[in-house]
Amino acid sequence: MQKISIILFGLLLSFSGLAETHIATQKLDRSEIQIGDHIQLTISLQTDENNAIIFPALSDTMDSRIVFISVENIDTIQERRRSIRTYSRVFTLTIFESGEYIFPPLPFLIRTPDSIDFFKVLTNYETIIVTAPEVDLVAGIRDIREIWGIPITFREILPFLLILLLVGLLTFAGIYLYRKWKKQEPLLIFKPKPVIPAHVEALESLEKLRLKQLWQNNLVKEYYTELTDILRIYTEKGLHISAIEMTSDEFIEAVENSEFENKSKLLELLRNTLPTADLVKFAKAEPLADQHDRCFKEVKLFVELTMPKEKVEEEKS
Repeated sequence: MQKISIILFGLLLSFSGLAETHIATQKLDRSEIQIGDHIQLTISLQTDENNAIIFPALSDTMDSRIVFISVENIDTIQERRRSIRTYSRVFTLTIFESGEYIFPPLPFLIRTPDSIDFFKVLTNYETIIVTAPEVDLVAGIRDIREIWGIPITFREILPFLLILLLVGLLTFAGIYLYRKWKKQEPLLIFKPKPVIPAHVEALESLEKLRLKQLWQNNLVKEYYTELTDILRIYTEKGLHISAIEMTSDEFIEAVENSEFENKSKLLELLRNTLPTADLVKFAKAEPLADQHDRCFKEVKLFVELTMPKEKVEEEKS
């Protein structure tokens, strides 16, 4: 009999542990307020997560003197080790008449998965005392608090500073324009851009081309294209021969018809360089490495031989 009693007692405990618990509560954040203060009412229900629930409608049960201001969304908290959830919702209220107010028990409707009907679970009730502020009938009417003096911020001053700056700039511009007009001077004086001599530009371009090492990286066509472009641009700018628009034969013929002192040497340089460049650019020829270097030196020598003599003497000195 003793063993049977122990077994029955254990079964009773297990059934009681498995039984569902439904805990409904309501709670005010304060028990006393003054007229017009905001209070928060939190209603919550703890039940199994598989149950269907319906929150109570507060407007049907509350005192008509209680004013609802706002209501928050339902918040859910899941317990870690059990399938129990706590559902809660916060209401913001206020009251404009003094007295003691009772918040009656609120009914939650619950339906379990194995049932088709809802049953009620009631919350506790809450009370709150609403007091009116003390008024001295003898004293005169006055403000509740003194008027605060708010300091002026930089953002408020900024528009006036910008207007003052704009007026100053317009005044300065007006005085400047008036003085220029009175002296009959141009309003703006542009410093002319210094002109780089054609031979200096050509020699600098040749040095940049050498540093690129195009033919060393198998860019032979690009190398000869840039080399002959430097030669033609220099000839057009420095020697006033429209070499850019000429073919190689026309270029050589123009130099042949010129009156350069060392014309024979110039023609020799052009007849060595231009045909080689044309074969590379148009016939996909592949000259030897020493020919690349020779063409470079011949173009450079062409520039040096046609440079103004006074420039050459200055550079040597």
